[in-house]
Amino acid sequence: MGPLARLPLHPLLLAAYAVLFVYAVNISEVLPADAWPALAVALGGGAVTLAVCALLYRDARRGALTASALILAFAFFGHVGSELDEEVVTQPVQLLAWAGVVALVAVAAWRMRGSRLANVTAALNAFGLVLVLISLVTIVPAELTRATRASQGEPASDDVIAEATRQPERDIYFLVFDRYGSDWSIAERFGIENDLAADLEDAGFAVVPGARANYRATDFSLAAMLNMDTLDDLTETIGPASDDRTPAREKLGDHEVGRFLRANGYRYYHLGAWYGPTRTNPIADEVLVWGKTTELEQVLRDATALPALERLIGAAEDDDFRNRHREEALFEFRQLERLADTPGRKFVFAHILLPHPPYGWDAEGDIVTKAEEQAAMEAGHEGELFAEQLAFTNERIRQLVDTLLDRPPEEQPIIVITGDEGPMLCGHVDCIDGSAETYGIRYGTLRAYHLPELDVEVPADDSGFNIFRLLFREYFGADLPELPNRSWDWPDNDHLYDFRDITEELPLPGG
Repeated sequence: MGPLARLPLHPLLLAAYAVLFVYAVNISEVLPADAWPALAVALGGGAVTLAVCALLYRDARRGALTASALILAFAFFGHVGSELDEEVVTQPVQLLAWAGVVALVAVAAWRMRGSRLANVTAALNAFGLVLVLISLVTIVPAELTRATRASQGEPASDDVIAEATRQPERDIYFLVFDRYGSDWSIAERFGIENDLAADLEDAGFAVVPGARANYRATDFSLAAMLNMDTLDDLTETIGPASDDRTPAREKLGDHEVGRFLRANGYRYYHLGAWYGPTRTNPIADEVLVWGKTTELEQVLRDATALPALERLIGAAEDDDFRNRHREEALFEFRQLERLADTPGRKFVFAHILLPHPPYGWDAEGDIVTKAEEQAAMEAGHEGELFAEQLAFTNERIRQLVDTLLDRPPEEQPIIVITGDEGPMLCGHVDCIDGSAETYGIRYGTLRAYHLPELDVEVPADDSGFNIFRLLFREYFGADLPELPNRSWDWPDNDHLYDFRDITEELPLPGG
């Protein structure tokens, strides 16, 4: 009898495959650091399930059969459900069907003995091993390519983009509000007149009415702003025909802005949310994140039977993702207010996923449920949802600005408030058609600067590359000349780095 027939490893292999499958399918979106904790949890859960079933049956191999059935039913519930017609096979029906499968396997395991048990164990071990190997065939080459690329292009840790000739005594806040468009893009997309700009100007901000995104995606846009340059080098190193976003996202880790400020005595506080690429940062001195669940783990959780079980017993008024979306935003606002009184020079980066959907708040801060949002969307009232969430976001921004500036003028911080991109055009789908109007909506962004003791004029077509070039040049005396303000697009997500300059196709600054 061979080892495949003696050792019941298939529950562990299936538990590992549940994570590796999602990892492999999303290989261009996920890094190993995201996957290893989830893999450890899956293997731990599989081991506990196997141990409990083995004790119940007083036999590891028979217990493993039921353990594998339980793991399959739990971990792959969502994957199977996504292929079914929910009007025919509802989630309660699917739960009942899986329960029936597990019960049949449990009875069969109880009766199984001898050579038949050995043959089934060997077959399931081989099946689980094949599944894991299929995933690794995708994962390993991709990770080896990334490792090679990193070893060839990794910058020295003490390398900074420019030398400072003076040291300001002001904190720096870089506050990114996701999909917060310019006044013009919001008016064109939703028919809403935004009222934040006047309040920011009254607080001493320079508001750029014609500000634009440099790229129309969060990871690309923020990578360009935090490295103070275009992403043209990725066209050369990765090639134009690639769907791998991780090279751009790696630039969000070891970025020029963070290295420059840390080299000049600033403590770097990083506030992340559920969006994986900005959730944490390896060069930050302190990472502040609500909870401990990564974006990948949320995808994995949604694939299990747990959400369906919670809905069945009425455990949650709203779904977990929407609750998390709300809680993380509130957490970031609280942390920003707390950091305002934290001693020492600091650079604070916060990526706040507002007014980005889901639309979870009304203007007064009351919860909008998923059912309410869906009903409004189906009735064609997305503009009303956006207006309510925008009003809530604006009020929190006003309160935060008041807190940050509530100190003597010589102690007031440098603050950049910006969007990363404009609003989507078709609900949650990016459906620009190449016209000046749709480009203007997607690329128009909020941008406002609080620059104490600095008398400079920000260009009306500011596209984000020069945000920190300006700050480092004027406050630190660094030799960082201004770059042309340009914006780029790409043809599709299979050609991410095939950049095309669309600056001349955008509407004039301000619309």
